[in-house]
Amino acid sequence: MKLKLAKPAQRQAARIEAWWAEHRPAAPSLFAREFRDTLAHLESTPSAGTRWPTQRRPDLMRILMPRTKHHVYFRVERDRDGLVLHVLAVWGAPRGRGPRL
Repeated sequence: MKLKLAKPAQRQAARIEAWWAEHRPAAPSLFAREFRDTLAHLESTPSAGTRWPTQRRPDLMRILMPRTKHHVYFRVERDRDGLVLHVLAVWGAPRGRGPRL
């Protein structure tokens, strides 16, 4: 399976990782580790997560990273070479609303 991180997801993850490293001295790399592990899990089990359809993206899904309380929004599609995991956003669950997708 190919993994593709959209530019907004890359920026969001980098921003969250930097914030986490600065503000969580007891576990500064927790977000980075959990994000990496979540992506690996999705690559091996693309059906993991919960459907989170939008009008524009009826196949959208999300999975919660339980320790850092962030959702990874993604979709899986098939191309000529196999499955592609598209990560569209990384968003804090405590915000109470999702990203604009």
